[in-house]
Amino acid sequence: MPQFNMEERRRANEQRYTILCIDDESVNLKVLASIFKDHYNVVACKSAKQGFQHALQENPDIILLDILMPEEDGFELMIKLKLHPKLTNIPVIFITGLQDVKNEEKGLKLGACDYIQKPFNSSIVRARVNTHLEIIRQRNLLKKFALFDSLTELPNRRKWLQDSTESWLLAKQAQSTMVYGIIDVDHFKKYNDHYGHHQGDLVLRKIANTIKRQLYDYHGAIFRCGGEEFYFYFPVSKSFTASTVLSACLNSITELAIPHHAVNNTYHVSVSIGAVQLIPNKNISIEQVIQQADERLYSVKNDSRNAFSLLELDLNNQKIPLDVS
Repeated sequence: MPQFNMEERRRANEQRYTILCIDDESVNLKVLASIFKDHYNVVACKSAKQGFQHALQENPDIILLDILMPEEDGFELMIKLKLHPKLTNIPVIFITGLQDVKNEEKGLKLGACDYIQKPFNSSIVRARVNTHLEIIRQRNLLKKFALFDSLTELPNRRKWLQDSTESWLLAKQAQSTMVYGIIDVDHFKKYNDHYGHHQGDLVLRKIANTIKRQLYDYHGAIFRCGGEEFYFYFPVSKSFTASTVLSACLNSITELAIPHHAVNNTYHVSVSIGAVQLIPNKNISIEQVIQQADERLYSVKNDSRNAFSLLELDLNNQKIPLDVS
């Protein structure tokens, strides 16, 4: 069996990719499995019907698909794959005994990323599959960079828009109580001016990681959505209150005891928080909730700082002040 080189092993170890092989000939499935099984998850099936079900269940990274199969051929399955929203972006390589140009053209026009003729060379199949998996790896990295802040490694505003919308819809369906809010670092411009932007960046990282750990304990998430501004959400349960979580976030930053002599010789870096607790519903949007959280934040910023302001919206979305700490 051909050996994987060091670069190919590196790629394989970064993520255990899944390869779905669909061919009605057992000998072809065995050969394909022997090429990839030591470095990838290989799922094999002998019909288009089984292949479609496995694609839904396994969500493979790439599909190796024969064309000539009984009942339903590879072209027909390819059309079904491309029409299904969950499967449409999975790359498909046809591996087939059909060697004429018209079939190859048809397969590529249907959306296949490659077309390999039988009898195939194992090294060629391995090389082509690895090439497409490398494209997938790079695409996933680009997607990650697009959704995460490079400084703090927190998810960014774009990721916030995705995740907060999803959490809102799930909570609305389940009638679950959620808290959405904004965290802002107090006197951060003064800190940057006094200590320099490099030191300011280090402080942002510390704050981000500290609050991330706190919210993680309560199944929450935090996102960097501006220079020193962070958005967050978390569910409320019977085992803890929203005030408990927000107090934990404030205290965790206080415990860092980062000097901030640009304010005075005894001042330390702190944060202010504005938050809203509610059951998501059709009569209000998450944008409106964040606007109200922003109003609560700036009431804190204009008062004492190093505190939170939390309000509850009842089922009629009327404000019920809960706590200021």
